Amino acid sequence: MQTKDDPATNTERHTVVDATRQVSDAARPRLVVVSGMLLGLQVELGEQPILVGRSPDCGIALQHPSVSRNHCRVWHADDAFWIEDLGSTNHTYLNGLQVGRAQLRDGDQISVGGNAIKFFLGASLEASYHSELIDLAIFDGLTGFFNRRHFCAVLDEELAKTGQGTPLSLLMLDLDHFKRINDEHGHPVGDQVLSTVARVVREGTPRGMPIGRLGGEEFAIMLTGPGADTAAALAETLRAAVEATPVEAVGQTLWTTVSIGIARTDAGDWPRGRLLKLADDQLYRAKQEGRNRVCGDG
Repeated sequence: MQTKDDPATNTERHTVVDATRQVSDAARPRLVVVSGMLLGLQVELGEQPILVGRSPDCGIALQHPSVSRNHCRVWHADDAFWIEDLGSTNHTYLNGLQVGRAQLRDGDQISVGGNAIKFFLGASLEASYHSELIDLAIFDGLTGFFNRRHFCAVLDEELAKTGQGTPLSLLMLDLDHFKRINDEHGHPVGDQVLSTVARVVREGTPRGMPIGRLGGEEFAIMLTGPGADTAAALAETLRAAVEATPVEAVGQTLWTTVSIGIARTDAGDWPRGRLLKLADDQLYRAKQEGRNRVCGDG
């Protein structure tokens, strides 16, 4: 029987996915996913234990069949951090060796299924090195948003939870007449317009909502939990903010607008492609109806 002092009974979900690149406090102990579907995820360690496994309730939830539902745990005790395998099918490995229970040291690598997780006690050259590599792998250099590959991985993770009744809304944004801006003013000015619009979108989106650059002038924002009305209100706020923000470039003031499509689901087993297509269909409708507007399926 477990007691309230047993680390396995005092877990909480620590997964944090920020919309854009954030400056982290590298001095804090943390786990960093350095390979696998959640590449770049960082979880700060404190007094509460962290469960790693396939269950959505785990602090690091790895939705893969090679990962057991509750695979292993990491916790703090006796002025140290420890790892323990929880009877997983494919075992837990520490620096390449199968482990039952062991103390973690700065720079240790934990292998869970096909995922590698690094433990960092504080700031170090290796921690900085991995941080730079992760930045290159998951962020778009111009906007600071997630790149398409990583945004889709985050979307897949969240879609896996919709079967538990958690609604998910997806906003797809596309700049209007962006090709004309590139043709008339050149690509450097186009990049400046994209950067300005990205700043407006970032400032207008609540922190914690993932934002991705899907390609070119197309962005996507994911909302989990709130209903369709909340997504529509955010979309209208962003549309109005972009319309009201000038871009100062090449000695003149440029103005741009965005069209936004919204898709929503609260059903399980939705493939990512289906949700993206639904949002894209609504975006196309917004374009067809005159641009600079929001269209949704709800």
